[in-house]
Amino acid sequence: MQVSDDLKHEHQLILKYIELMERYIDFGQAYNNNELFGDKAEAFIHFIQNFADTFHHAKEEDVLFKHMAAPDVLTHCNPLPQMLMEHDLGRGCVQRMKDALSKDDWDSLAKSAREYGVILREHIFKEDNILFPMAEESIADANKKSVKEEYAQAEARLDGSALWKEHETKFAELEMDFENALSKEMALA
Repeated sequence: MQVSDDLKHEHQLILKYIELMERYIDFGQAYNNNELFGDKAEAFIHFIQNFADTFHHAKEEDVLFKHMAAPDVLTHCNPLPQMLMEHDLGRGCVQRMKDALSKDDWDSLAKSAREYGVILREHIFKEDNILFPMAEESIADANKKSVKEEYAQAEARLDGSALWKEHETKFAELEMDFENALSKEMALA
């Protein structure tokens, strides 16, 4: 029984959003059209706060990390403080994005969004390649069932299936809007 499969799957949606967000920023810089990202920034912020933080990070922090922090689980090193610090760094970027958006400060908005992308990509790499393998190795099989049950409880409490549907649908809309804007710019060139 793997306790990290669901979290890795969630990482894939987070990475897709980051990539699309960066495509919007690149578009703004290439075509001197920062308003396009400005118009969509709230949707990206909502996804980050609603899915990446409230849903995904809550499962990590409240379930997986708790089980990994139990006595005799991590016997040679403890990466959890670093992971928690990186979650907080991401939250700080999102707050700066919100502040910049409220001031129509496109440069600060783009800078904070890019910083978020860098932090989360590195963070996800560490989790997928270091932390999660540690969890699979160090959490006893008998306790993995508890982890999975607590994930299911969190999913039910946070209505995980509705969140997935909402954010996959929104991603498709954002991607289509981006492609339409790009096509218009290309036609004008």
